[in-house]
Amino acid sequence: MTRDLSGSVFRNRDIVIRLEKIQINPNKTSLSSIQVLTIGAAPMTQRPLTQWLLLFSLAMIWGSSFALTSIVLRELSPASVVFLRNLFACCLLFPLALVLRRSLPKGTRLWLFILAMALIGNALPFMLISWGQQRIDSALAGILMAVMPLVTIILAHFFIPDEPLNRPKLIGFFIGFLGIFVLIGPSALSAFQLSGEAFWAQLAVLLAAICYGMNGIITRRKPKSDSWSTAASVLMISAVMLWPLAAFTSGFSHQLELQGLPGFTNLTDFSQKTWIAITLLGFICTGIGTVIYMTLIHSAGPSFVSLINYLIPIWAMILGVTFMNEVLSWSHWLALALILSGIGISQGRSFRSVVKQDP
Repeated sequence: MTRDLSGSVFRNRDIVIRLEKIQINPNKTSLSSIQVLTIGAAPMTQRPLTQWLLLFSLAMIWGSSFALTSIVLRELSPASVVFLRNLFACCLLFPLALVLRRSLPKGTRLWLFILAMALIGNALPFMLISWGQQRIDSALAGILMAVMPLVTIILAHFFIPDEPLNRPKLIGFFIGFLGIFVLIGPSALSAFQLSGEAFWAQLAVLLAAICYGMNGIITRRKPKSDSWSTAASVLMISAVMLWPLAAFTSGFSHQLELQGLPGFTNLTDFSQKTWIAITLLGFICTGIGTVIYMTLIHSAGPSFVSLINYLIPIWAMILGVTFMNEVLSWSHWLALALILSGIGISQGRSFRSVVKQDP
């Protein structure tokens, strides 16, 4: 018995294979008949301008979160900051999901994945970043977060079958790791003796980047579900996790007087700048940012969206230096160059195949 595959076309992003006349006999190890085999480059078209605008908008939104977090931490504890930004974003996304008539997550297995995403991809990294930014600048935090894709390529090798670790990824990882060593500095060794708060703050942000990398693997392996309602559910569970810490403790703040959440009786105790910053963090950076991210993933694909890893640390540095009066040393610039170079090499593909798309 043979199988006729005449006229079949096999396509990926870079190549098209057209079989004009071919038959395969499953009982044999070779092709029984091949008449014509045509191989050609897959045609590509320029990406729409709207996708580029959305990408740069998302980079500015997420890159701005570091500066906004620095502002809010002056009057709110880290736990309160994370709780409020998740609560505000949840209040935005759940009504949108209902208006769009999106189905709610169903099944025990899916909810277990949502629980893991809420803890590892939201509550824990948000808390680590907020705690770390009490002791380091927002620009430095943005640079440290640039290692997230480097962490992802290592984790993907073990948990994603179709993303093995190859030579470019390995080289990129070590270059990025060198950038982190330059950023933390030679004094890091002495900091292991609990003598340097800045080192532990940088380590907290690095752990947050690892959490985000783990969350990417979890998201890839979760059962299929609606992205809008799933994102809203993740934000809701994360807010519930953090509410006791935010409401009844100092929430990991180094200022012990920052205890509890804002209430109706003490709203005026917080400055207008703080309320504006936490509102922007919740509705824009967390809520709208999630919507733009999901839109880009659906329309442009994850490879194109991965370019945002180059843009976020640069934007975070620009805002930190321009509006927060932060000062960067030569080691910061060198570390940024090494980390971005490591990301670029680890991609393992040319920018041309990413910035263009199949028709």
